Amino acid sequence: MQTFSLLSMAAFTALATAIPHGHRHMHLERSPIPAPVLEVRGQSNDGSCGGDSGFTCAEGYCCSSHGYCGKSAAYCGTGCQSEFGTCNDSSNEATNTFSAQIGAATFNPPPHGPPASYGGDGWGSSAESTAAPTSSADSTITFAISTSAAAPTTTAPAPSSYSAPAPASTSSSGSGSGSGSGLGDTYTLYTGDGSTGAGWPSESDWTNFDAMWTANLDYISISCEQFGVADNSDTESADLKTAIQDVASSSGVDARFILAVVMQESKGCVRAPTTAYSHANPGLMQSHEGSGTCNGADGSVQNPCPQDEITQQIEDGTAGTSAGDGLKQLLGQTGAGDVSKYYKAARMYNSGSVDASGDLGKGVATHCYASDIANRLTGWVKATTTCNL
Repeated sequence: MQTFSLLSMAAFTALATAIPHGHRHMHLERSPIPAPVLEVRGQSNDGSCGGDSGFTCAEGYCCSSHGYCGKSAAYCGTGCQSEFGTCNDSSNEATNTFSAQIGAATFNPPPHGPPASYGGDGWGSSAESTAAPTSSADSTITFAISTSAAAPTTTAPAPSSYSAPAPASTSSSGSGSGSGSGLGDTYTLYTGDGSTGAGWPSESDWTNFDAMWTANLDYISISCEQFGVADNSDTESADLKTAIQDVASSSGVDARFILAVVMQESKGCVRAPTTAYSHANPGLMQSHEGSGTCNGADGSVQNPCPQDEITQQIEDGTAGTSAGDGLKQLLGQTGAGDVSKYYKAARMYNSGSVDASGDLGKGVATHCYASDIANRLTGWVKATTTCNL
C-alpha cells in the first residue's frame, strides 16, 4: 500500500449513504458531514445506523463503526456503537465520531460502504435477509462521520424561489482543461438552487483538470484500503485518469465533473465494491447496474484491474446504462443553461430529483452532495467540511 503524509490533520471523513436514486440506482456513499450526536430515533429500515442518523439496528444486530447493521466481528467488535445496537463486551468505544492523527505513516479512511466483510454477515446479506428490516426506497437518511474542530466556513445566501429553466445542451465542454486555479483547498457550504446568484461557484471558479487530478492523487492512490482490497497501482491510477479524459471527450461531459463524482463515490478506487440492495451499483461511480467493475457482487476481485474495465466503469456512470441514467442524461434533464446544471445533475445523481423548493440541500438522500461536488470542483481535497444540512 502506498503512503503519504498530511500535516496535523485530525480527522478524515468518509463517503457513502445508502439512498436510492430516482431512477432506482442505489448508492452506498458517505458524504463528509460532521455528525452531531442525536437521540435515538428508532429502528433502522435500511440497515444503516448510528452516526448522525440516530437509527438503531434490529434486535440482535450490531451497529458498526461505519454505521451499518450486522452480526460479524466487523460489526460487533472494535468500534461497535453500543447505543445503536448489540455489541461484544470488549467493545466500549464511542464511535459517533471518527478521529485519527494522520502523520507520516498511512492514511486509513473509513469506508463509504459496509466493512470488508459486507455481504456476508451484514444487514441484508443472503444469510440473514429474513431477520433484517426491509429496505425502503423512500427512506431519507444522511450518514456521516465527524471531523476535527471546524475550520472557518462561509455560507451561501438563502435559496431563491425555484422555477424550471428552459432546456439546454448537455455540456459546454468535455475537456475540463480550463485555466482556472480554483478557490483552494477550502470548504464553503452552498445552499440554494445552484446558481451563482445564490452564491454557488461559477465555472471560472473551478480548478483545471490536471491540477484537480494532482491534488487528489494521494487519496486516489490509497483509496481501496477502505474496502479491504489492494490499493491502485500507479498504472491503474494513470488508466483512471485517461479513462476520465477519454469518456469526457466522447460524452461531452466535463472531465472535472466526472472526477468530482468519482471522488465523491469511491475516492478513485478501481476495485470499489459492487453495492447491491434492490439493484447492483458497481464501480468507481457506483453506476446503475453497469457492467464495469473489478469487484463484483459475488466478491470476485480483479488485480490488476484491466484498463478496459476501468474505462467501462467511467462510461457506465457518465454515459449511463441500459438500466439507468448517467451524468450526461442528468445534465440534459436539468434544463439549465448555466453552471447550475452541474450542481443540479449531481443532486439528481444522488437522489433522483431536485427538491420542489429548488434548494439542492433539501429533499431526500445526501443533503450535502451537491455542495460537496461544487467544492471538489473548486479545489477542495482535505479541508474540514462543516456541512451539516
